[in-house]
Amino acid sequence: MASTNIQKRYCSIQELSIYTSLPTGTLYEWASLRVIPSIKIGKRVLFDLQDIDAVMTSFKRSPEDVTEAVSKLGEHL
Repeated sequence: MASTNIQKRYCSIQELSIYTSLPTGTLYEWASLRVIPSIKIGKRVLFDLQDIDAVMTSFKRSPEDVTEAVSKLGEHL
């Protein structure tokens, strides 16, 4: 018997909270503000992990941002 390895693409708010380490309240707010895309089916809200990965990547700071922040911090010490 062959084993199938199906990777989950859609997840619930609770699963997304674990996946992103963000509180469900923040995720519900972001979904309602359209910060993150969501799928609403009846009362159920699902999230496409591919979309979430793209949004989280867009939040990523560039190395230049980090270097600038460290420089500013050094000025205040």
